[in-house]
Amino acid sequence: MKRIAVINQKGGVGKTTTTVNLGAALAHHGQRTLLLDLDPQANMTVHVDKRPDMESNTLTNLLIDDTPLADLVQTTGLANLFVVPSDTSLAGVEQVLANRIGRETILRRALDKGKAEDNFDFVLFDCPPSLGVLSANALVAADYVVIPMQAEYLSLQGMAKLLEVIDLVQTQLNPNLQIACVLPCMLDSRTNLSMEVLAEIKEHFGDLLTKSRIRNNVKLAEAPSFGRSIFEHAPDSNGAQDYAEFAIEFMQKIGMHDVAEAALAALAGDEEEEEEEFEEDEEELEGEEFETEDEAAGSDEGAEGEVPEDEVTENEVTEPDAKATPQPLAEKAIATTSPEPPLDDPELVERSDEPPAAAEASADA
Repeated sequence: MKRIAVINQKGGVGKTTTTVNLGAALAHHGQRTLLLDLDPQANMTVHVDKRPDMESNTLTNLLIDDTPLADLVQTTGLANLFVVPSDTSLAGVEQVLANRIGRETILRRALDKGKAEDNFDFVLFDCPPSLGVLSANALVAADYVVIPMQAEYLSLQGMAKLLEVIDLVQTQLNPNLQIACVLPCMLDSRTNLSMEVLAEIKEHFGDLLTKSRIRNNVKLAEAPSFGRSIFEHAPDSNGAQDYAEFAIEFMQKIGMHDVAEAALAALAGDEEEEEEEFEEDEEELEGEEFETEDEAAGSDEGAEGEVPEDEVTENEVTEPDAKATPQPLAEKAIATTSPEPPLDDPELVERSDEPPAAAEASADA
């Protein structure tokens, strides 16, 4: 069984998103995975569709009341994925455990006592954005550390303190603890700042920096509101693709090469199927286009063929003679009105010389 602490003392860098989606990817590849929510904000609990305010058995019971782990494990909407939820009462654990001897080892002893290795292949700890008792419990119980971080300078500033704490835990409490990888999250590769920070991370951490990059993706932000992982909410999104690739790289880094190769082969097979389906859809669309062109050609042939007799007669009647000279509008108007006497009519000439009154009198006579 592999125990993974997902930790960073800076908030909002993608710890919860990474914990849930890495766990979902591992579960998809047949690995029985348990998620432990060590954050009093209970964001991971919400992410897997649980209600923190409705939960009675949470991680607080394990840390304070020594409740057996088996009594706290709950199923999720995904096969092979399980969770121990959190609630706001976890915020008071540090005060309660302040004077307890061995308080940093409570979680490790609970996992050993509950024989978690017999029931699960992975246990993932979603740590709070602090380096107190809860984070210390996760580091003491873990085999590997995953550090999600944003490509920003403020994220780099907090790394020094985190590395000091990890080194202290390695020296005094958990010599087997290793840093598995540093995962860039919410990356915008279009900005120079992101590239500069990635270069500095590469300089300090070397091969610990993953080749996988978690890009900015709206679907990743939407998924918690639906209580689903990215693979359930938007399996075709960039976020799902990024976390699927990261899960394979992560398994390679911790030595699970057989499972990683099988997962890589399955991912390649899915991509081939998608390509084949896409090609089939294209062929169907092309066939429909050709059929439409044939139909259009047939209709054109019909138009060029013989015209019914009625239409021929109508065309012959209404079609003007092409040889006829077009008649000016003025001439047409003269032709359509009744002919008027010419202006050189002697009678009209004589009457035109008369005064209007004489002309009217002669007209009356």
